[in-house]
Amino acid sequence: MVWGPMIAWYLFLAGASAGAFLTAAFVEAKYPESVKMRVAGRIIAPIFIGVGLLMLMLDAEAGLHNPLRFFWLVSNPGSVMTLGVYFICIYMPVALVVALLEILKKRVPKWLTWIGIVFAFAVAAYTGFLLGVVKAVPLWNNAILPILFVVSALSAGLAATSLVG
Repeated sequence: MVWGPMIAWYLFLAGASAGAFLTAAFVEAKYPESVKMRVAGRIIAPIFIGVGLLMLMLDAEAGLHNPLRFFWLVSNPGSVMTLGVYFICIYMPVALVVALLEILKKRVPKWLTWIGIVFAFAVAAYTGFLLGVVKAVPLWNNAILPILFVVSALSAGLAATSLVG
């Protein structure tokens, strides 16, 4: 299987989305007066992950020709890719609800923010785990890769949030 540029963009946007969500959560807790940054991060998060998932679906067109591939993917809990699907299936609706509450100027419950934080970290790290199982590239096959992807996601999300905020 060869991953093209759209998969790379999806991975970047998913990480930046997670980083933006985490930035917004940090800003809300540490700097509550910085409303623009919080709002920017909360709105960027579902947009980035949504655009990334659209790119993923367009690139993985084999799933359009053979829909059972998706069923087999989600029914294999031992696969790192399957775990990523599970993480995104929880993270995406949480990020969307948080953004919608922010747009409607409603208070976001702390428990929802914490669920978003946990799954944002999971989305940010899973790509590192996914690439880490590739034995053909020894540089990728190490324990530091998920941490590197989390740091990269945080920096991309913080940059996007700062730019928009």
